[in-house]
Amino acid sequence: MTRGRHVLGLLVAAAAACALPASAGAAQGNQWLGMRVLNQIHQGGENEAPSNTLFAYHDGLAKGGDMIELDVHASKDGQLVAIHDDTVDRTTDGRGEVASKTLAQLRRLDAAYNFVPGRNAVSGQPASAYPYRGIRTGKRKPPAGFDADDFRIPTLAEVFSAYPDVPVNIEIKGRTQEEKLRVADLLARFLKGAGRSDVIVVSFDQAAVDRFHAAAPRFDVAPGVAGISAFLLGGGALPAGTKALQIPITYTLGSTTIETVTPAYVEKAHAAGVAVHVWLDKSEENDAVYGRLLDLCVDGVMTAEPSRFERFLEARRAPRLGGQGGSDRCAAPTRQKPGCRVTASKLVRTPAGGVTARLERHGDLRGRCTATVALRLPARRGAKPVALGAGRVAVPAGRIAAIAPIRLSKAGRAALRGVRGTVQVTATVRARAVETRTLPLAGR
Repeated sequence: MTRGRHVLGLLVAAAAACALPASAGAAQGNQWLGMRVLNQIHQGGENEAPSNTLFAYHDGLAKGGDMIELDVHASKDGQLVAIHDDTVDRTTDGRGEVASKTLAQLRRLDAAYNFVPGRNAVSGQPASAYPYRGIRTGKRKPPAGFDADDFRIPTLAEVFSAYPDVPVNIEIKGRTQEEKLRVADLLARFLKGAGRSDVIVVSFDQAAVDRFHAAAPRFDVAPGVAGISAFLLGGGALPAGTKALQIPITYTLGSTTIETVTPAYVEKAHAAGVAVHVWLDKSEENDAVYGRLLDLCVDGVMTAEPSRFERFLEARRAPRLGGQGGSDRCAAPTRQKPGCRVTASKLVRTPAGGVTARLERHGDLRGRCTATVALRLPARRGAKPVALGAGRVAVPAGRIAAIAPIRLSKAGRAALRGVRGTVQVTATVRARAVETRTLPLAGR
């Protein structure tokens, strides 16, 4: 999210005016509660590498990042591109609004043009201050293992292709309300065909989040200003689809400051079944702040300085997504035991009459995890349970979710035709039943 303090007025006003509908499954199957403590590389780590470039993402992940945070706008010709600002002026050698340029025009720009290490994008400095300026345009050689395209404005599709196994936090951006809603629609369409579930979508604009969620309800979201304020300050419910709160440490307006990362607020979020991700200002990038956040049991930190945060996490031996690190006093219900652990979180009918099961993996992600998923109808009115079928799925190392196609028996397919209720799901790893859950069968 944007680093700044300009939204307190909206926060307070929305708290008084907004009571949003609860998410029916907010506390169920939340993959983000199984991934602490996340080193979330904000714009790829924009104080250490050029904001929202493929080079920055690689750099931040190589330094220990667990998750990419990026911003998306839509180009004039409807392509989703990763860039923070509404214009290209601050970070590139171009001028003008992102939405007024075609993808071809955006790709020609040097996205590292104004990057100064430790300062993000700053114009007007001596040429020697810009270590990556000119790589995109061929005036300077790229670092080993990279090419000029790694320093341009990337499309979201390029990011997904480059990092298929890295969770991604996507913020909907746009200069106007119309642009934000357009991005929400394009993003919903893109993610439906992307074949992955390790993403979470957010925007300051609650209307944009709601628009996205209505179009693509199976993807996780984090609320905007109105949703956060209604929940934390107004006593309202979480917006539908919420799986995390993504908040700054404080909001300030004039002489008034509201602290949003407090023990009470973090506990309230966790009690509601959602994770807490905190984004920092440059002045907050230090060990004292990092330590306070971990003491409060936040689940992730969006940092502009991933190497600095990683050094802190290693020194503290904090629990980590990949199974490395140690442990702390914070509750981690999905990390009770290490190893190959999976949870079935969703069942969906396919158009052909079959069923797929979504599995979420928790704990140690360092190795490949293979599981068998079996379905049955629970016993009703004295009748015995009916076995429906089973499927086998392998979740690659580093991934937290996979879709298992269930091979239904002939009797199982017939039994499911009239089912509109719930189905029991048992996930088995190495001949050991990990968990049995009862889930609704979605789809037709």
